[in-house]
Amino acid sequence: MTQSEVIDKLTRECCLAIGDFSYYNTVKSYIQMALTIGIEHYTVDMEEIIVLDHQGCETDRFKGVTDAANVMGLSKSGISAVLTGRQHTHGGFMFVKSKDYNLLKRLS
Repeated sequence: MTQSEVIDKLTRECCLAIGDFSYYNTVKSYIQMALTIGIEHYTVDMEEIIVLDHQGCETDRFKGVTDAANVMGLSKSGISAVLTGRQHTHGGFMFVKSKDYNLLKRLS
């Protein structure tokens, strides 16, 4: 069985387990991400906060919201609002968690 076939099989089984195939593409993306990074290699570093400029280019990384706020002189609530999707930017920057950024790069 090829890797692609295994991914498709796991995706179908997950969708069957949750009883909803409308999540097929999302489930498949997360399975692909897990295989790409190696699920056994998951670390808390994947929760890093990545700072992006207005063009979407990475400008910095921080261990968490508090570190980013302290170094950049921004509010924690503003950064959190961007991370949760309530705001698009804060202080002229976009913020994204590392694990989500890695997934977005692969889906592009």
